[in-house]
Amino acid sequence: MLKNKTDNLSFLTNPNEALVAYHELGFHIEENLFTPEECEQFIRVAANLDSAKNQTYRPQMMPHHTNNIYLAAMRKPALVTIMNQLVDGKAVGLQTEFFYCKPGTRGFSLHQDNFFVQAPYGVFASAWVALTDTYAEKGGLIAYPGSHKEGLLPVRKLDLVKDSAQDPNANNEETIVPEKYQPINAVVPKGAVFFIHGHLIHGSNPNTTQEWRYVLLNTYIRQGESFRPGNYAQREEIEL
Repeated sequence: MLKNKTDNLSFLTNPNEALVAYHELGFHIEENLFTPEECEQFIRVAANLDSAKNQTYRPQMMPHHTNNIYLAAMRKPALVTIMNQLVDGKAVGLQTEFFYCKPGTRGFSLHQDNFFVQAPYGVFASAWVALTDTYAEKGGLIAYPGSHKEGLLPVRKLDLVKDSAQDPNANNEETIVPEKYQPINAVVPKGAVFFIHGHLIHGSNPNTTQEWRYVLLNTYIRQGESFRPGNYAQREEIEL
């Protein structure tokens, strides 16, 4: 698999070209949206979330309910400005989730985020914030460029032993990938955001290093659009 090539496009300097590339690929990597200090603060605060206190280190759903630092991260102006363009309108938040991904954690099976959210096409997107440098061996993302153009694809059920350190929905099923799409391993540096179209097929590798792969996930939708709240996530519109 190849590393991602983004041609150094940035929404901060050439937003039109970056948006065209996002619609073509189904993802965009924007570097340096968060400072190293911000990343380290998010990690420090996560040590006081329930998943760390009980030492399961399962991804913490909706950490913004516990600490406003994560709500502030979702509302970061530069991030929201980009998200408004991706959803073609005024974005509102839907969900936050903090991933610890301790050494040995299984990867997230291939999926489309909108499988869970059930929003109309093109109005829902995610911001995957790398709080440490991420790459294939360290639980990095796998993505299938262009696969978002297919709309919602069928899935097949998986029969895997549960990984207590992974999201409960991570390995229940996997998206069936059309043969014409080829995967890439996304290299996302600390402080960068991997923006994900709601229909992009993606997943993550297992963390085979001895380091923790901390990530903050924020999801957004165009204001007023329909979505599935979910029994586990219990999504609701978050004003930005």
